[in-house]
Amino acid sequence: MAAIPPQKPGPRPKKHAAPSTARASGGLIDQIFEDVKGRIEQRSLEIGARLPSVRAMAAQMDISNETVLRAYDKLTAAGYLQARRGSGFYVSPQALQVGKPASSQRWAGPPAPSSWNHLLHAGGPDGESALGTLPAEWIGTEVLSGTLRSLATGPHTSLSEYADGLGWLPLREALAKRLRVAGINARPDQIMTTAGATDALDLVVWSFLSQGQYVVVEEPAPFIHTQRLLASGVWLLRVRRMDDGPDLEQLAELCEKYRPKALFCSSVLHNPTSTSLPPRKAHQLLKLAEQYDLWIVDDDTYGDLLPRSKLGSVTRLAAMDHFERVIHIGSFSKTVAPALRSGFLAAGDQRIERMLLMRSVGSIHSSLLTDQIVHCLLTEGGYEQHCEKLQKKLASRGKALLAKIRARGWHAVETGAGMYLWMSPGEGVDAKSVWKALASQGVMVANETVFASHRLDSHVRLNIARTDDAMLDRIAAAIDEVASRPPPDPGA
Repeated sequence: MAAIPPQKPGPRPKKHAAPSTARASGGLIDQIFEDVKGRIEQRSLEIGARLPSVRAMAAQMDISNETVLRAYDKLTAAGYLQARRGSGFYVSPQALQVGKPASSQRWAGPPAPSSWNHLLHAGGPDGESALGTLPAEWIGTEVLSGTLRSLATGPHTSLSEYADGLGWLPLREALAKRLRVAGINARPDQIMTTAGATDALDLVVWSFLSQGQYVVVEEPAPFIHTQRLLASGVWLLRVRRMDDGPDLEQLAELCEKYRPKALFCSSVLHNPTSTSLPPRKAHQLLKLAEQYDLWIVDDDTYGDLLPRSKLGSVTRLAAMDHFERVIHIGSFSKTVAPALRSGFLAAGDQRIERMLLMRSVGSIHSSLLTDQIVHCLLTEGGYEQHCEKLQKKLASRGKALLAKIRARGWHAVETGAGMYLWMSPGEGVDAKSVWKALASQGVMVANETVFASHRLDSHVRLNIARTDDAMLDRIAAAIDEVASRPPPDPGA
């Protein structure tokens, strides 16, 4: 599409009025931002249109190149523009969706197998990289087998009676001790054991949300977050996940306009990016939540894969919030066995009381046997040493995989921890066609459509423990295949 002519965002400043201070420059940046944003929303700027070059816009307005570049960068960060190396700035394909709830999106039952089921059931070399679990040989059976033997030979707690609604007390005491290591002070009666993180999420949604309310999810986001929320009938607002957590500027705009009830996020090892929240960003997020009366669900499903050496550089929100607004969710499914289905949540007294009431007419209580297994794991089964081994293997394997990805000219965020690398084949590559080419060969990939509402398909989630050189070669071959195709005929 042809480039649009330079257009002033307002009265042209006089030559001598060009910004000479940060404050003046900031005002012009905001002026350009609002003008371009308004033209996009009013459809006078079409999707895919190329904006004037930085130099051309600066010359037209008699301002510095830096001011225009910062305005364009702000528009790009907000999702209105797309930067293409060596080409310029273009109106993003999802520009019209920025800051809007997914009002047309409704849960219509389980998704098609091509979009989600393969992440649960893919196997063999053509599907393992898409999986969200660690290989059986990484997890091993020693820890769980030893725990089961210990339970079998020890005194038996009766399984013929209902457990406490909050879960087995010895386990909740052990969980309170572990949370204190992460800086979270939770009493045992502020902790509820659940059948995995998914069950905890379900209980939170059922207890506090109702149809027609607004909630915010990160984008990209764990698939189960969006599907569970859509199934409950709430309206979804999406905030960009950046390398250090949610985009707070965009979140503030959404809160100001829609007054959402809750934010669903991950402060540690977010799925699918494996990024975490630094202390300063966590503090800012909690201040924003207080300003707009927003409560937060912090999904810490992958938290036990974070090495202790990194604890000082990240912050779990509940450690700062003390359960004023935060509900903390944890899980053992990723580190012990997916089929174990053991998790927990921690929250303030009033929220725990509400969830306990809802559970009493739902699942009644968690599995007493599962609670006993996890308790034995934590107190006698060497769970901490087991997690340390996993952390070291993932860090080593992740570092090597990242180097191989960058050697091929691809992009990925370096986190140094977690199960995943969030990889892009880079600018100028038709990533959507690449993933389709792989799928046509039977190669399953966890591409961006699984985790985001838009359809750019620029990224793919790679399981660090399951992605080998052969998988990287197949991605490279698909990129070459797509690049060798003749361009589409514009007149067709």
